[in-house]
Amino acid sequence: MTHADPGAQGALAQRWLVCAAQQRQTVEYRLTCLAFEAIAAGRSLPLAEAQVALGMTREDVRELIERMAGQGRLTLDERREAIVAAGGLSLIPSRHRLLLNGRQLYTWCALDAVGIPAGLRADARVESRCAACGAPIWLEIEAGELRSASHPDLSLSLVAPDLSRSLRDGVCAEIGFYCCRAGDEADARGLLSLAAAVQLGRELCLSGPPI
Repeated sequence: MTHADPGAQGALAQRWLVCAAQQRQTVEYRLTCLAFEAIAAGRSLPLAEAQVALGMTREDVRELIERMAGQGRLTLDERREAIVAAGGLSLIPSRHRLLLNGRQLYTWCALDAVGIPAGLRADARVESRCAACGAPIWLEIEAGELRSASHPDLSLSLVAPDLSRSLRDGVCAEIGFYCCRAGDEADARGLLSLAAAVQLGRELCLSGPPI
């Protein structure tokens, strides 16, 4: 499989790192961190708990959460009283299954699937499917390091971060795994080697959720 030009890969990766750094001091990121930590522990984050932790009024927290939900930066439960997905990590089943330190979770995209355990220096098994041919793929990470994968030439697609689109349903939906040459048809995306994707994910997730 032909990977994207290394210079283009580096430029895309740098855009992700810059975007993540710009979010670190925002209240949106503080909320994302709270929800991410709860989800990583296997539970949702109730709005009342977020309100106390952020020191905001119920009305302000509700407005913040609904706005972020509309941007695809988090997912609420059916009653809209608790956050069940944030920072790319989810309690809701998706195409990317992440067994993180023995706990079954899910991610919004392939980069989250490899980057979250890499950044947390965690043990993980990822199961997904090739975005081109649908073949099942898997990979295993130990203490944040890639140990094995189902395909020796496994790649990830990467698109530019664009917070004007839904993060979950727009940007993340386009970041998938590719195991076959059909993946080369994704010519609008940079195809990262698995090793490069793990490294980028580690940098994005080293101090918390990516965005």
